[in-house]
Amino acid sequence: MRFSLAAVLNGLIGLSALTVAATEVSETGALDDANNQAIQALQGQEGGVSSLSVHGSKRCSLGTASIRRNWRALSKKERKAYIDAVLCIMNKPSKADPSFAPGARSRYDDFVAVHINQTLSIHGTGNFLTWHRYFTWAYESALRDECGYHGTQPYWDWLDGSDFASSPIFDGSETSMSGDGAYVAHNGSLGGSNNIYLPSGNGGGCLKDGPFKDMVTNLGPVSPGMDGLTASPTGPLGYNPDACVVISPLQLWTGG
Repeated sequence: MRFSLAAVLNGLIGLSALTVAATEVSETGALDDANNQAIQALQGQEGGVSSLSVHGSKRCSLGTASIRRNWRALSKKERKAYIDAVLCIMNKPSKADPSFAPGARSRYDDFVAVHINQTLSIHGTGNFLTWHRYFTWAYESALRDECGYHGTQPYWDWLDGSDFASSPIFDGSETSMSGDGAYVAHNGSLGGSNNIYLPSGNGGGCLKDGPFKDMVTNLGPVSPGMDGLTASPTGPLGYNPDACVVISPLQLWTGG
């Protein structure tokens, strides 16, 4: 979906005027208000955009745009459909040039490899949002076109983090992204160029439940921050299969 740059900028200008007193409105409510103001700003600009992009026989507009939803808002059937599509793409053969990503074995690996390759140039930069928006769309399109997925790419509302263990995205059920992993005693992780200490929690080991407990990773670790992990001996994009998917302890990553 494409809008004119002026339309987007005006939408952002509308957002910048939003001020919310923390004592009066919850963080979630503030985000909802900001989202509504952004949509209203775009709706106001849409009528003045003379040439919106056309996809097939449908003109792209706010009314025809796909809607990405919070994981908690999805039904169990919808969550399972997304998970099945991800498991499907993990079993599709890689299309990446072996000279670019020799370790890629699946279509899922293709996306991991692209993100690894551009990590240092698309984080902490002005093109962070645009690059990741396109990347997410490309991944979503692959789920649809190659694995028959009919939904959209869901997201996790990070404000839903006061109790990770019971969150539907991390609770370890068959309709989650799997759990926190087995408990492993370690000294925690370092983030933000080793300037931010993330204390250890109740997990940190191999995934033991949920739909991704048998997943094998083929690439990385690239630059692990968790105590006890070492970088892949074959390089960032080399083949390094590991049947133990390690999740850094969830509870303490956000201080929720």
